[in-house]
Amino acid sequence: MRNAIREWVEGHITVTVRGKRFERLINMAIREGLHIWNIKRINGEHGQMDMLIRDYFRLRPLLRETGCRCHVQRRDGLPFWLIRMRLRSGFTIGVVLFFIGLYMLSGIVWNVEIVGNHRISTEEVSRAAEKFGIKVGAWKFKLKEPLALQRDIQGVLPDVSRVGVDIAGTRVVIEVVEKEKPEIKPETGPRNLIAKKKAVIHSVLPEAGKSMVKVNQFVDKGQVLISGLIGSETSQQLVSAKGKVEGEVWYISNVSVPLAQTVYELTGDKQNAYYMTVGAYALRLWPFRQDPYERYEQSEQRYQLSYDRFTFPIGFKKETQQKAAGVTRNLSESEAIEAAKRFARNDVLKRAGADATIKDEKVLHVKRENGKVYLSIHYSVIEDITAEQPLVALPPAPLNETDQ
Repeated sequence: MRNAIREWVEGHITVTVRGKRFERLINMAIREGLHIWNIKRINGEHGQMDMLIRDYFRLRPLLRETGCRCHVQRRDGLPFWLIRMRLRSGFTIGVVLFFIGLYMLSGIVWNVEIVGNHRISTEEVSRAAEKFGIKVGAWKFKLKEPLALQRDIQGVLPDVSRVGVDIAGTRVVIEVVEKEKPEIKPETGPRNLIAKKKAVIHSVLPEAGKSMVKVNQFVDKGQVLISGLIGSETSQQLVSAKGKVEGEVWYISNVSVPLAQTVYELTGDKQNAYYMTVGAYALRLWPFRQDPYERYEQSEQRYQLSYDRFTFPIGFKKETQQKAAGVTRNLSESEAIEAAKRFARNDVLKRAGADATIKDEKVLHVKRENGKVYLSIHYSVIEDITAEQPLVALPPAPLNETDQ
């Protein structure tokens, strides 16, 4: 049975045999225990076979006995590879230095990634990690074990409930789990809730204070909606009025849309650039110089060498620029009106604030002039109309004559 590893380590050759008694030579070689394989007849007087180097010298007596002659056609295996390396000392030294450099680069942290933080800034977590040696350019063998690093980092970040450190190749991932803190609302002093604009009351939901309006009532700007003054005339108290009052507010939006619009579409032309990456750094390999398109969409693909959980620091990146060109598109009047309505709705909802809804929409005026469509649209919007109005302290009650 053949052993490919043994054949490569000991070295093997491919020989061409010339003679009329090639088959007899093969039978004698097998009988003598020579290790030969890939035996084939080329033509009437020529044959070919592979054999180990050490068996080549045992073949010579058999060649004389059969009257055959042989020629070494190809040499392969470790002994010949070492000879070639010795003859090319410069190349050998370069290969050795390359692998030494690769090994050294693989022992350096090239990327520190922080995930899971929301309230705590990435810079704060990064500064805490640097105190214990986790930074770009640090030697991995100088770092503590991940469990020790987790405890150390968590010790200097009081708002963190757990820290995870994962060292994968040349990348360190720090996962942060923040402590859940109840939202603390600032205390407010005595106040009224007043209308910040004219409206018709749609709904009133008082939480604290006294409601001063009813549904379907018209209110002016500055009118008290929920009062912070509660109690009777003889016994009054100031509180911080709370609640939600929604009103129907009216807007008029004037918009214009050009009938001829330029949109950018991909033409199909593209150009690629190739980079070698080391950590966060990239070195352009090809082409050396490139003129970007005037307008384009760019994407990239990264290829990182890895084995199991070990990631090599050296990788490759391919950047692709896809050319985009402007195309003029002419809208019909109905398409322009629909586009104008979308712009107007977005504008009105932005002015009305969060949680606002459009109740009614009515086009007041449409005009086409100078290649544009002009619209005037009336909107009825349901929105929160409350604003705060601070209250001063109550004056002291007058003293009765019996109290003097």
